[in-house]
Amino acid sequence: MAFGEKFDFVVYGSTPAGIASAVVAARQGRRVALVEPTEHFGGLLTGGLSYTDFRTQESVTGFFREYMDRVLVYYQQKYGTDSPQARDCFFGAHAEPHVSTLLLRQMVAEQKTLTLEMGWRLRGVKAGSRIQTASFQTGAGTRTLEARFWVDATYEGDLAAAARVPYRTDRESTREYGEHFAGILYFDQGKILPGSTGAGDANIQCYNFRVIMTNRKENMAPVPRPASYRREEFTPLIPHFTSGRITEIYTEAPTGIFRLQRLPNGKSDMNDIKQAPIRIALPGENGGWPEGDAPARERIHQRHLDYAMGLLYFLRTDEAVPAAIRAKANEWGLAKDEFAATGNLPPALYVREARRIRGTYTFTEHDTQPAPESVRTATQPAAIAIGDYALNSHGHQRGGPLYPSLVEGDFAFSTTPFQIPYGTIVPGMVENLLVPVAVSATHVGYSALRLEPTWTALGHAAGLAANLALGGDGNARSVDIGALQSALHEQGQATIYTSDVPPGSRYWRAVQWAGQYGFLADIVEYRTAVLTPLQRRHGLQYSHAFPLHAVEPGAALDARLRALWVKRVPCGDAPDASTRGEFLEAARRQCQR
Repeated sequence: MAFGEKFDFVVYGSTPAGIASAVVAARQGRRVALVEPTEHFGGLLTGGLSYTDFRTQESVTGFFREYMDRVLVYYQQKYGTDSPQARDCFFGAHAEPHVSTLLLRQMVAEQKTLTLEMGWRLRGVKAGSRIQTASFQTGAGTRTLEARFWVDATYEGDLAAAARVPYRTDRESTREYGEHFAGILYFDQGKILPGSTGAGDANIQCYNFRVIMTNRKENMAPVPRPASYRREEFTPLIPHFTSGRITEIYTEAPTGIFRLQRLPNGKSDMNDIKQAPIRIALPGENGGWPEGDAPARERIHQRHLDYAMGLLYFLRTDEAVPAAIRAKANEWGLAKDEFAATGNLPPALYVREARRIRGTYTFTEHDTQPAPESVRTATQPAAIAIGDYALNSHGHQRGGPLYPSLVEGDFAFSTTPFQIPYGTIVPGMVENLLVPVAVSATHVGYSALRLEPTWTALGHAAGLAANLALGGDGNARSVDIGALQSALHEQGQATIYTSDVPPGSRYWRAVQWAGQYGFLADIVEYRTAVLTPLQRRHGLQYSHAFPLHAVEPGAALDARLRALWVKRVPCGDAPDASTRGEFLEAARRQCQR
């Protein structure tokens, strides 16, 4: 690549959100560069987080659904439609890391106007109200790129920070936005405990590695003894075994240490178990990551990796560990066919939260809860994506003498499927930049957004928004929201949640269009509605469709709903139709002429 080469669009960070942005923009004919600062492609999705986080299948649409469809086809074609592998991939949500890497690289390679550059670390940005150029340190020296539009898809928001976009890394207090889970918090068994002050502070939600392991002996690699291993760091764990508090190693229950999350071919994506007495996360040891330089982040990365491997090594080999526990620890080992470049060790630290930009809209806890007198969250006319996951934080610091068995800042609380406004990815100061990962949100609001399918949906929207901006004045804030939403709907991305009108359905576009005007909020009569518990579908986190969010487009349009919908039609007279779907489709066609 020549020095100073120009592109329409540069994406920094090959996270799934960055890949989505780059691919969808290239599909629009734009000349795009996707620049990754490390040698690892695909972010967390290919780096260990293979058991994808979302709650209901109905919430996953757009680019991430396309990726999942490719995963499912891969396992069906390689092993058979009814094979255990096809079943275990759970409609494409669970893929081995090497499979995710293969398929995402294929999606990039299909785009002839997309250039991928690996190992290009950002050095500096020339920017005022617009980013003009960015320089990168590469193996061949310093390189400079010029582009009309930029997307920062890093987990840390590094490009945005270099362009002097304002951001936060701290926790807000409860007073700032009136959030129940803000600030210093002790939470257990669904309750906020005494001692929770709600005061803001600078602590960062804890990180950990997602360790890919296997129980198939022929594919097991040994767990290495870290060079920094100190046995005395792990001996305080012994009382947990002798007291019976820890009875398993690999399980989903808090009586274990590594959260067992099964993948195809006898593998598991082992995660941290929230509020277990022994954690693989290190609360309080990642504070330097969000704003840290490469050496600082490498130290934090290595410390977390050494701790995870040291813990495994101790559990598998130390004679002070009860023999039964050691035997269980040895039932799983590192997978030999994953992460060859890093000795079968996961290459990507699970950065749950780092910088959060200050955008034109700040997403908060309140955006995830039902609106007054409604079963739905408040209508977001500028929605570009949806999410469906709990408010969820793995905590910030050890509980201390007040609650020694808890991690302060750890919480989990139910949400209603929510819409995400365009302003969350739009910086308030730089015109030609969008930020789909380090988005504008409070710490609590971000806890419901920080998932690869959600980030990817925002990345998809960023790619289409960039294309629209490039067709106009190049300003992200000038993008026609209606045109952006229409393009998203055409490409199968939802901007409002429904349980019964998926992409490809006859009324898909009409229902999605209507969602921005509040039509769907009228369907369920709030005063007589009965919200049934979520019905578990798979594992601990996956449920069947969220209740009371059906449209039933074939149902007759009764007098109550007609009277409400007539008032919502944003153009012309209300159409004459006998069913809900026909009414919405006629209204959409009338208003989008």
